[in-house]
Amino acid sequence: MAPLSEVVKMLKGQAFGKLTVPDMDLTGKTVVVTGANTGLGFECVKHLARLHASRIVLACRDVKKGKAAVEKIRDETKCGKDTKLEVWDLDLSSYDSVVGFGKRVCTELHRLDAFIANAGMEAQTFQVAEDIEKHLTVNVVSCFLSAIACLPLLRETSNDFDTHTTLTFCGSMYHIFGPDNEFDAGLSEDSDMFDVLSDPTRTDVVWRYALSKLMVHQCFHELVAHVDQDLKHADSRLIINIVNPGWCGTELSRAKPSNLGEKFCFALMGWTAEKGSRIYLHALAAGRRSHGQYLSEDSSKVESQYVRSDRGRQIQAKMWRDLVNRMVKVAPEVAGLVS
Repeated sequence: MAPLSEVVKMLKGQAFGKLTVPDMDLTGKTVVVTGANTGLGFECVKHLARLHASRIVLACRDVKKGKAAVEKIRDETKCGKDTKLEVWDLDLSSYDSVVGFGKRVCTELHRLDAFIANAGMEAQTFQVAEDIEKHLTVNVVSCFLSAIACLPLLRETSNDFDTHTTLTFCGSMYHIFGPDNEFDAGLSEDSDMFDVLSDPTRTDVVWRYALSKLMVHQCFHELVAHVDQDLKHADSRLIINIVNPGWCGTELSRAKPSNLGEKFCFALMGWTAEKGSRIYLHALAAGRRSHGQYLSEDSSKVESQYVRSDRGRQIQAKMWRDLVNRMVKVAPEVAGLVS
């Protein structure tokens, strides 16, 4: 259970937090947004188009819906031909799709200024994808696999064009509710944490989304540490940050039933997807000071006590080893990027 102080802080941010659209010009920039045909990703692309991004790749599981989203974006933003909108296939429940997408990014794009790892899922039933529980596949393994595959082009762009590039992960204020006690059985050296967490007899699906977001926060810190330790890129302008879009009305929880209490609270404190999507723009505008930082509302915030604890860091290290081992089996080239 999250400490009361963290719950209160979360509710204050949700009720009173402000998010404006930063004043920035993205002319000449190329941005990839995953999960871009609905919700936060869709609204983010609209902002990017209005800010004159030259090339925006909408990475979507359903290409047909992605193309429909492009038409709607062009109609609503009135963006001209100078903004190129492309729909690329990306299904985070399939490692083959993720690996193919990563290769396509690094071969077909001549530059990559920002990668926004927005896509995710929330289910109310136990499901399996790629032999592990589906939240773990989509929200954690494939999220990092797709992002890490794009690291070479992000670094290359920052060097070749003398500019900052940004890798942004979608975290969540709900990471404070992640049931960290579920990690304990996965700590033994001969166990794989992802396999242990995929045991249906031990899985509380109601809290699995929160748990997956807690894992994203922890793996984010490991990735930042590994990138920073790479002496060859010590002076790189690559920025990696993680954001909290807030409690927004999106399709993410479409399978989740809500009671009258939740509906009442959302009516009081809920944000639109458009408002929540602004945090991605802040992640792009914040610059080097946001590297390794958790951005919520309009500033850097501290994460949960658990993430910052010795126990949390111990779990985090094991989680990262198991994640890297799993990714390397799927895409051996990952070993050269994060090991």
